[in-house]
Amino acid sequence: MMDETTQVREVRRIFNRVAPVYDLLNRILSLREDVRWRRFVARSLRLPVDGGRVLDVATGTGDLALAIAARPERPRVVGLDLVPAMLTPAARKARRAGAPLALLAGDALRLPFPDASFDAATIAFGIRNIPRRVEAMAEMGRVLKPGGRLHVLEFTTPRRPAVRRLYTRYLRHLLPRLGGLVSGDASSYQYLADTILRFPPPDEFRREMVAAGLVAPRSHSLTQGIAWVHVAEKPLTD
Repeated sequence: MMDETTQVREVRRIFNRVAPVYDLLNRILSLREDVRWRRFVARSLRLPVDGGRVLDVATGTGDLALAIAARPERPRVVGLDLVPAMLTPAARKARRAGAPLALLAGDALRLPFPDASFDAATIAFGIRNIPRRVEAMAEMGRVLKPGGRLHVLEFTTPRRPAVRRLYTRYLRHLLPRLGGLVSGDASSYQYLADTILRFPPPDEFRREMVAAGLVAPRSHSLTQGIAWVHVAEKPLTD
């Protein structure tokens, strides 16, 4: 296991390097399922009539943030990412889409927003790269309005034994090779595979959401349990 400083440095190195091919690799490695997963999260947000404000943490190249911004309510979406290089393609896609997406570099553990600033918060495939994820979720809860929801989209190891065996082989052997062929950095994709294998199962992750001060946690399985959406709420009262 890496210490926190080493892990953050490794995350910065990996995503700085893969930023130019990140979208291509996501589509190849998930057989475009990642597009469907993000759309599912965007559709599932509970927003006010005027759209409100949504924070997308670890926004990367902006796919989830843009899917949320395209909702009929036209919410005001802020995308934040630790790695500035990831925001360059996000800004380019936002301009092409004509979406008023606000993008900034920042740390999920120290969000630069006042308390109760957002109606909803999301994070897709980013929570497992944060060493102190309970603290990160508590920080996202801080900036949510009372009753606002946090939606976490993340990989995990499937429960069904046959699917789990196949997926584990894919993560250990095929993912690093394919990622290496496209990005030239197989070791980065080995690291990402390891973070998936270490990520807690849904019931354990829901306990972490409760430890972060959120309530009513629930989870929804996607694509044979390869990905899950975890949702919890900020309490209406302290």
